[in-house]
Amino acid sequence: MQYCSFFKKIRDKKQMPVLCFSLLALLSQYSYADLGDGPRAYLPPPINTNVFILYGMQVSGNSMFDSGIVIPNLDLDIDLLVAQYTRTMEIADQYVAFTAVQPQGRLSSKITLPNAPNFKSETESEGLGDTQLLISAGLYGLPPLTLATYRDYKPELVVGGLVRITLPTGEYDEDKSANLGANRYSLQLGSPITFAFGESFVDPRLTTLDLLPTITLYSDNDDPFNADKTSQKPLFKFESHFTHNFNSAFWASLDSVYSYGGETKTDGQSGDNRQRSFNMGTTLGFQLSKKLGLKLSYGKTIDHNDDGLDGEFARLVLTYTQL
Repeated sequence: MQYCSFFKKIRDKKQMPVLCFSLLALLSQYSYADLGDGPRAYLPPPINTNVFILYGMQVSGNSMFDSGIVIPNLDLDIDLLVAQYTRTMEIADQYVAFTAVQPQGRLSSKITLPNAPNFKSETESEGLGDTQLLISAGLYGLPPLTLATYRDYKPELVVGGLVRITLPTGEYDEDKSANLGANRYSLQLGSPITFAFGESFVDPRLTTLDLLPTITLYSDNDDPFNADKTSQKPLFKFESHFTHNFNSAFWASLDSVYSYGGETKTDGQSGDNRQRSFNMGTTLGFQLSKKLGLKLSYGKTIDHNDDGLDGEFARLVLTYTQL
């Protein structure tokens, strides 16, 4: 989750609730293809915190929304509005966060065939995207911090666990070459790792290095476009973010995501389309008030193989934190 700085120094425990830890952090626990989860996506607020996030996103590229499948000749534009809610708590003496994410929006796509340049298939899809449910937990270096203990805790190495389930609830039509929904389940497993350099999570000069290795497993799509069944091998990702707070109201990060794998098989025949892509971007964060935070992200693919992700995105996020 992203970090938020605070506007004024906290002098006593009565002022603790105004730790404007705006938690832009949890905002990026929702991801599109190789956009990643974002800087400080698993740095924690105190337990018993509610985080409400609303953001708009524009994506262009060659991968259907959050499907993990790349179509090299696909030209896709997506406009999304995403709502997200996170609740942090203590379970069995462990720090745990539950998150639910629901996107909605529209996409338009155009696909061309290299051996038939005059052939074009244009598609539009509008409605809900696939729902995501996440659980993350602190495994090392992250106790279940309360408001009373949060300010004085000095983080160093934090290691967590992550489970993300994507449900096939989005708009899907097998007669369309691109859809907002993927028409299949997926399960992502990961381990968020953070190296923190600062006196506390609310240090106005906090610097962090976030690493997130993940593997995503996919169920079959039994109603794909122009076929009977599509399966996909696991997709591996390695995400990293170097983030620094310049003062108590502004921070920035350098972001990257590397993806590999995800070869597909259609009606029993291998697509010979193993993905490889490397994406980079940057994020700027602003603290608007004690509870409101704003984040702006931009990223694009800078290297990929013939079957890898190629595209760019922009994302504007508003976060409200209730302690």
